[in-house]
Amino acid sequence: MRDIRYQIAIDRQPDNALSEEAAEIEVQQSIEGPTTFRIKFAIDICRGEFNLLDDERLNPGDPDTEVTVMAYLNGERRVLAHGIITERKVNLAEGGSGSSLEIMCQDRRAVMNREERNEAHQGRASDIARQILERYGFEVDVTDTEISYEENTTTLNQTETDLAFLDKLAGRNDARFWIDWEAGEGLAGFELTETAHFKPSPPRPAANSPGFAPPLPLAPEDVAELKLNSGDGCSNVASFELQSNAETPNQSGPIARVDADSGEVTETEAPESTTETLGEEAPAPKQPRTRKLVTAGDAQEARVRTQAALNDASWSVQATAETSVQALHAFVAPHQVVRVSGAGQLNSGDYFVKAVTHTVDSTAHKMRIELLRNALGGS
Repeated sequence: MRDIRYQIAIDRQPDNALSEEAAEIEVQQSIEGPTTFRIKFAIDICRGEFNLLDDERLNPGDPDTEVTVMAYLNGERRVLAHGIITERKVNLAEGGSGSSLEIMCQDRRAVMNREERNEAHQGRASDIARQILERYGFEVDVTDTEISYEENTTTLNQTETDLAFLDKLAGRNDARFWIDWEAGEGLAGFELTETAHFKPSPPRPAANSPGFAPPLPLAPEDVAELKLNSGDGCSNVASFELQSNAETPNQSGPIARVDADSGEVTETEAPESTTETLGEEAPAPKQPRTRKLVTAGDAQEARVRTQAALNDASWSVQATAETSVQALHAFVAPHQVVRVSGAGQLNSGDYFVKAVTHTVDSTAHKMRIELLRNALGGS
């Protein structure tokens, strides 16, 4: 039997009593948005159990209260979520049991979304992202972008919150923005490292020479494997559902821009997706399906933005799997690549994890995993 335990910390201080009181924990992680989570505590008002209701730490307020949810699988620690309390919900039932307190939390992107700014930025989008993220005290992991914005040509103007601006920059530059955490030993029980990533995910191959791009390592050998219909009692997936779209764009066609200074027409294109294929063959469509973005800027910027849109559209196969930590013997997180077996020749192989919903109660730690793929056949 796998040993799974959970620890809740308030303002980075572990609280064993609070951890024992948690009746249900739900964590929602995604490549497309913040990590959100809620913790439900059961209370009995007839017995006068008002300690949790009166606990000021469990209220959203100023300064923010930070909450951390950690899970231990056979002694190995994993931070499932870390963020601030954004909402509080109380349900009081007359007659005894059935009352509850819930706190709803979000990762620290919520802090980045509070203040709109009007700024003109210079440099590459990656440099600008790095400066903004360091302002919030994150460890940063940023991949350099291509286009540089200069004062004497054109600046990169911000009129929105830092979060909205970073999300926009990521979308335009074939990158994703997300936050994850690691916990190490510290004087107060643990030290939390909060890393903000601004980079392509999964990573893009870098060409060593013209026309040659080395394949990237995908699902590692020790990755979690979602097994269906194994027939030997080792299946670990309760359900698996898949759908594919045969009308997704797969190229841009010619892109033309007129140079504002010389008046010359510059042409470029994004001929195909640059994401590493997670299988033996590309899915439908085989014939051209074009996408062009109407954007300001020169031909280089138009190509970069169009390439980002094509790469995003290339994930034309979507699947959903339901399993549990007890069955899988592992945790799954967005941005990982996992392997599916037992789904037939076309549908087995490597998948990119788009989102995971963890639901934890006294009976199990269930995971609903949303998967993406840009290919068919085993990898």
